[in-house]
Amino acid sequence: MGSRFQYAMTLHIIIFLQIAQLVTGQFKIIPPDNPVIGVIGKGVILPCQLEAKTTPERLFVQWIFTGKSQRIDVTTYDGKNKQNPISEDKAYQGRTNFFQTEFNKGNVSLHLKNVMLSDEGKYTCSIFLENWYDEVVVDLNVAAKGDETSIFLDGHVGQGIGLTCKSQGWFPEPEVVWLDSKGETRKEKVITQRTKTSSGIFDVVTSMNLEPGSDKEVSCRIVNNLLNTACESRVLISDVFFPSTSPWMTAFIVILCFSIAVIAAVGAKLKVNTTRRQKAETKTNELTTEKSSLEEQLEAQKNTFKGATSENIKQLDRLKDDLDFWEARSRAVFIAVNPDCRVLELPVPGAPKVEDTSSEPAGLNSPSTVPVLVGKEGFASGKHYWEVEVGQQQDWVLGVVTEKEGQEEEGTNAGEDFWALHRSQGELFSSKENSKIEKNMGCTVIGVLLDLEEAQVKFYAAEQMNVIVKIPISLGKEHAEMFYPFLSKDKGTVKPVCHQQKIPVPLKAL
Repeated sequence: MGSRFQYAMTLHIIIFLQIAQLVTGQFKIIPPDNPVIGVIGKGVILPCQLEAKTTPERLFVQWIFTGKSQRIDVTTYDGKNKQNPISEDKAYQGRTNFFQTEFNKGNVSLHLKNVMLSDEGKYTCSIFLENWYDEVVVDLNVAAKGDETSIFLDGHVGQGIGLTCKSQGWFPEPEVVWLDSKGETRKEKVITQRTKTSSGIFDVVTSMNLEPGSDKEVSCRIVNNLLNTACESRVLISDVFFPSTSPWMTAFIVILCFSIAVIAAVGAKLKVNTTRRQKAETKTNELTTEKSSLEEQLEAQKNTFKGATSENIKQLDRLKDDLDFWEARSRAVFIAVNPDCRVLELPVPGAPKVEDTSSEPAGLNSPSTVPVLVGKEGFASGKHYWEVEVGQQQDWVLGVVTEKEGQEEEGTNAGEDFWALHRSQGELFSSKENSKIEKNMGCTVIGVLLDLEEAQVKFYAAEQMNVIVKIPISLGKEHAEMFYPFLSKDKGTVKPVCHQQKIPVPLKAL
């Protein structure tokens, strides 16, 4: 009896072990080859593939996140509960999906949507069957590619030009490289700041100084080594942007040094002659003649020096005007006016009404109004330059207008609320005390510089690169005060046409 019972138990154990071995051999989880990379804000698939001849209908799948200091049950699929097969943790609410239609193929991968920086870590895929269990770990690395890079001119630094490159939204911390036209790393000193924001991503600001005589083509490249991607911007700097020394200045310095040397020599000579005159009265006449000759030479040199100095001063004034104009142009912005924008009525003395069909011109001292169109974008600080093509029109108005809270929708206030240059019957007028501008240069393109740092508006004759008039701005105490470009409207057609001034255009970003 005992031997039969022992035989039956042994047989059951052998059968159980064979069944367990058979079940174990039927199922297997295929681990991923490499860590998975997820891009912030986008979706990513965490792979988990069950290899089996036949996938059971009833299986239990659980995904668990393991971070630096936490463990979260991300989501679970219970094949027994068909009505509510999925449960999610609050941190992953609405962000996970299973591919249920592919469960019969063993695909129990997890689709994680809207990837966040906090999602980086290890994810364990656990599969439970009635007589079998296994798990696999998937590493998720999170990355982000930032915005397109932008290169800005910071102005003159010594004899060179300062350049700054900016981009936002990188993770992990990116690499910054400045390149020349041959694609080689530049030798100039580069200063780079990588600022980590409150959300954990990095904003990059990098700068360098471009010296005269170096390669004028400059590229700024920011690289994400994890994603193996990069953003690059390229610019070509013209020689006109580099500061130059006038040859007249060199001549002026040479003449000045020569004159000082001559004067010093004359003084020394006169002293020697005076001493000699005391010792030898017989040489008085000779010394007097020599002194007179030297004085005549000195006077002639002084006259030459004065003429050269006058020319130098004129040249310096011209260079200052050119530098002021190019400095203004370096602040160029694109200005667009929308015909559907709010139309303002501005009192402009001396300008005829557009609706008036009479041939008789308006008096220069009688106020009238003209409809104007306001730019889409306004400015609250800094310096901003744009140009307006007025052609040969006899009547036009353009300038800057403020917009404050509580301002009427169909018009604007007079007085200090706008600063304008207008032409009426071929004559130029300034909104500053409604004064007439005597010099009329016949300009067809007007440049406007809104300088909120110096509290003024400058109007330029763009072809001649000369300042027509400067008008001070009365800045209000309201921080929300905005300044908008405006120009006159003629019978529903925007005239003159605003356009961005021509400066060397950066090459297209790669």
